Amino acid sequence: MPTMKKDITVNVPPETAFAYLSDITRHSEWAKHRVEIQPDSPGSLAVGSTFRSTGHDMGTNVDQVKVITLEPPRRIAFEADGGQGHFRHQFTIEPSNGGSRITKEMESLRLAMPWKLLLPVLGPFIGPPLLKGDLQRIKQRLEGTQPGPEAAAG
Repeated sequence: MPTMKKDITVNVPPETAFAYLSDITRHSEWAKHRVEIQPDSPGSLAVGSTFRSTGHDMGTNVDQVKVITLEPPRRIAFEADGGQGHFRHQFTIEPSNGGSRITKEMESLRLAMPWKLLLPVLGPFIGPPLLKGDLQRIKQRLEGTQPGPEAAAG
């Protein structure tokens, strides 16, 4: 399966974008489906840090997430391995017109059934809109144009 890639420009410096995206436990704030992410490894984020991700999209899916690249404030990559397959995700952040251009990439390394059959056909129709939606939600969070869960509680 080829790598899917989309980008968006946000009005925050690269350091701010990187700090937000590298806090993997906050990915639930912008993910399309409900997900809880808990750190497995103690200490500061580093290459090799692991997390347990419980997603609720087409059932409950548990993934082991491992940071494979960490280059502040430019790039973070991690792999998620679980029942639906093994996927590599990467964010690249570059300065752009006083803000940042964030590129999100996703690559399927291994697919479980039925994804092995469906993704080659449906991937071009599912992947790009999924990445675009994630990036739009990230932009809203970073630019403060969407209230966070704490605003809804208060």
